[in-house]
Amino acid sequence: MFKQYPKYKFILALADFSLFIVSFALAVWTRFYEKSLTELLAQPFLLTQCIFILVYSFILVVIFQHFNLYKINVFLTVIEQIIAIIKAIIYGLVGMIVASFFIKGMDWVDSRAVIVYFVGFSFISITLFRTLIFQKLFRVAAQKKIFRRKVLIVGTDETAKMVAVELDIDESHGFEVIGFADDELPKGARVFEDFQNLGKISELRDLVKQYEIEDIIIAQSDISHQNLLELVDKAKDTKANVRLASEVYRIIPEKILVEKYLGMPIVLMPQNYNNLLFGVYKRVFDFVFAALALLFLAIPFLIIAALIRFSSKGAVFFRDTRIGKDGKPFKFYKFRTMYLDSDDTIHREFVSEFIKQNGEEKKGKIKKITDDPRVTRIGKFLRKTSLDELPQLFNVLRGEMSLVGPRPCLPYEWEQYDEWHRRRFSVIPGCTGLWQVSGRSAVDFNDMVILDLFYIDNMSPLLDLKIMFRTIPVMLLAKGGY
Repeated sequence: MFKQYPKYKFILALADFSLFIVSFALAVWTRFYEKSLTELLAQPFLLTQCIFILVYSFILVVIFQHFNLYKINVFLTVIEQIIAIIKAIIYGLVGMIVASFFIKGMDWVDSRAVIVYFVGFSFISITLFRTLIFQKLFRVAAQKKIFRRKVLIVGTDETAKMVAVELDIDESHGFEVIGFADDELPKGARVFEDFQNLGKISELRDLVKQYEIEDIIIAQSDISHQNLLELVDKAKDTKANVRLASEVYRIIPEKILVEKYLGMPIVLMPQNYNNLLFGVYKRVFDFVFAALALLFLAIPFLIIAALIRFSSKGAVFFRDTRIGKDGKPFKFYKFRTMYLDSDDTIHREFVSEFIKQNGEEKKGKIKKITDDPRVTRIGKFLRKTSLDELPQLFNVLRGEMSLVGPRPCLPYEWEQYDEWHRRRFSVIPGCTGLWQVSGRSAVDFNDMVILDLFYIDNMSPLLDLKIMFRTIPVMLLAKGGY
């Protein structure tokens, strides 16, 4: 599952991990300099403290990953990288301070001085290593083809040629363009400079094996969404990593920090949603978090229920049918925000227009439903802040929804979906998702689907936590709600 990540990322992560451990050791030695090594090793809970240092060093590497410090367009910079390191270490510092309140009797990890020294040593050592040593070693290794990765570009239009130019112009990034794959040109035809068309797209698997291709970059923009996704599936059927550089997926680099090579955004397209271990983790985390959240939110639930009950006639909860994983319907819970017996014609018309809109020329021309007469006064507030969505925690407990994932849809929405739209439901739908924290109503329908598909291909515990943390300010600031 780690084959899509270049070796240099693991080397850099291992270096950071080692420097964190060394920084801890220097911090302890500086704080307790008056003690001999024998006395330091005679500390109570020695093994426990060593394990804590190892585990927390690993956590700090995960925090570095969160701040994109292993992306090539970050670690090859200076100022941007230093700012990211400062942010990451501040997060780590907060975690250590919190941990110190629960750790007593362990001099190494309970000492405020040790924490201060550790922050200073780790920032200095990691910053100097990354900017003065690793950057130079990486560029030399790339030029000497130690970190070379053979690339096959799928497509021969202007986007594909631009990708070839960008990757060929600077050897320090470690990519070596081998050639192109395209159905329109004959095999051996010159595409750009000395690069030729190596074969047809239907021959991708054989081309990857023959030329020992490590990365396939799909660079076609004059293509439909459905055909592009079929092309991605065909590329994923090979042993190569699949990356995408297409205007069709322009919404991804607009909303998410992705890897960039010489300023050109390239989206990694792994396929990991069938990972059994992650599926088990996701279900356990969903169940535990939903159960604790429902206990914690008991009083807010009662307050909202009372406001709904006294502001209009009808039940507190709205129960309706939604489409979930693999197109299967389930009963979906929300706080009621509308008057009883409301006609859904307005929403049906809006949904139809929203799904049909396509491209920049129509984006923003579909009016949001504002001042909807069906919505109660308290309902407007609940919708704006997404508080009406909280009862979906019951769906999470039942396993019909996850905390994070593509949003479920209504049956009449499902009927209007194209085949590629329905790929959103290859996984369990979620209470919040990448679309919700990346603009919500500020993107068109196709962009929304693309964001969901990107999430599906990149699902991980860290990404789920990112989305959950970003959901809170979106709710509090009521951004993009209808």
